[in-house]
Amino acid sequence: MRALLFLFIFFPFIGFAQRDDDSKIIITLPDSIDLYKKVKIAMVNTDFIVKDNYNLDTLTTYSREFTDMPGHCIAIAILKNNTVTLFGFYSLKRIDWFGFTRSSNNFQKIIYFRGSKSWKLLMQIAKEIGSEITFSK
Repeated sequence: MRALLFLFIFFPFIGFAQRDDDSKIIITLPDSIDLYKKVKIAMVNTDFIVKDNYNLDTLTTYSREFTDMPGHCIAIAILKNNTVTLFGFYSLKRIDWFGFTRSSNNFQKIIYFRGSKSWKLLMQIAKEIGSEITFSK
């Protein structure tokens, strides 16, 4: 009986936990009032610069450099009704023959794994937006 009760209490937490290779963070808000503004403020508060491309259902940022490793990432938020789907891309800088670091145009999709620096940036944005957070591939 205890095992069954334990399963029913903790099953929702197990179902929405982060798994390796998750690439999207889905934030569900109770209402859609000023959703564009909320997401834009959350991105700016986490040191991203938002591109103003006059698209009201998608927010894209300029690349932001990591603070503790040579590289940069881009965050993208897709807004639909009262949900925000957050994902992004990262790229590591490389050192050329003369010892200078060069930005690479080879962007990779941000995925979750233990110790991922770029996933932490996406989670900061998601926590800043708040409400119910789920994950998907």
